[in-house]
Amino acid sequence: LAQRGYVGIRVADWLGWCREGKALPDKPVLLTFDDAFADVAENALPVLKQYGFSGVVFVVTECLGGTNVWDRGAWGAEHPIMTTEQVRHWASQGIELGGHTRTHPDLRTLDEARLADEVEGGARDLARILEARPVCFAYPYGEYNEAAQQCAQKAFAMAFTCEEGLNDLATPLHCLRRTMVDPNDSLIDFWPRVHWGYSPIRNLRARLRIRTRLRSAFRLLAEKT
Repeated sequence: LAQRGYVGIRVADWLGWCREGKALPDKPVLLTFDDAFADVAENALPVLKQYGFSGVVFVVTECLGGTNVWDRGAWGAEHPIMTTEQVRHWASQGIELGGHTRTHPDLRTLDEARLADEVEGGARDLARILEARPVCFAYPYGEYNEAAQQCAQKAFAMAFTCEEGLNDLATPLHCLRRTMVDPNDSLIDFWPRVHWGYSPIRNLRARLRIRTRLRSAFRLLAEKT
């Protein structure tokens, strides 16, 4: 990104452009990291600082200093989460911290009281840690409904989904799109994500894998019959 002239922007830059028409760089990019994993602090954030980029880390407040217990049994081994001290340190280095609830539930499954506790309570937790009100939020798993969106609007100026695509003035501030760069992505996958907000090449590979599995399944079925 740096070699190609892209400039990392902050949440405030996007809000200023949307609300007040303030200028953005010619090639703006906003980098986000969900869950505040400790290895993001150890590996990713120093690289951002080296190249002059900012970024947003979304924090599950009641799991700071612990692990991603919400993934227990689903994704294999649990991974350490940043400590409160790490969150404060990186905030002082220009990294933005956003809300990601208190315990990372699927917000669509919660009643009104629990929804407010997770979203608004998480915002209060983070405000106490940072001594400043957080501006942005990411829906856990990227999942939301109308109630979750309305709750996010009460507590945050912006909210991010996991829906792929680029953002512009027509994109609702509480339904902002993102594209996930996967560990196995090549530069051939990466550049379409930057230009279009998704990787058609990766999508094609996924369809081919499904087709291959179906062929194998039909072949096995034919052999048995």
